Amino acid sequence: MLLRALACSLLLSALLPAAPAVATEASTLHLDGAWVRPMPPGARVGGGYVEIHNAGDTTRRLLGAESPRASSMEIHTMTEVEGVMRMRRLPDGIEIPAGATVTLKPGAEHLMFFNPEPAFAEGERIPVTLRFDGEESITVEFEVADRSGKPAGAHAQH
Repeated sequence: MLLRALACSLLLSALLPAAPAVATEASTLHLDGAWVRPMPPGARVGGGYVEIHNAGDTTRRLLGAESPRASSMEIHTMTEVEGVMRMRRLPDGIEIPAGATVTLKPGAEHLMFFNPEPAFAEGERIPVTLRFDGEESITVEFEVADRSGKPAGAHAQH
């Protein structure tokens, strides 16, 4: 009896018109070279870097990021103030002009990972979801590798 009711339900649902598929446009944003520095055990912060190319014809904006491996993430920049490099948060994100590539890199705009758990080790891949205007999110894996030539703990001084 239960089997017959299940079969009838399946047959009925197959006969109902399907909901129309929503056409989604392919993203005009392309990410490349995502990486994060390895961290010493107990590190409370880390820096992440990536190239973002906007192949579209309108300016886009990176608004934020999140990762299951960090309690929070922020977009930061480095600027020189009276001869001293200072880091500051960019609460409005980063503009990515149409047809341009913006590179998040050491000493400039970058992503900050707060309270990573556990600290990122060389060779790992860290999932990060980047949030853009237009309610678009792109998930990318950041490779843990020291490409800066600096000691692994150098960025942990923030």
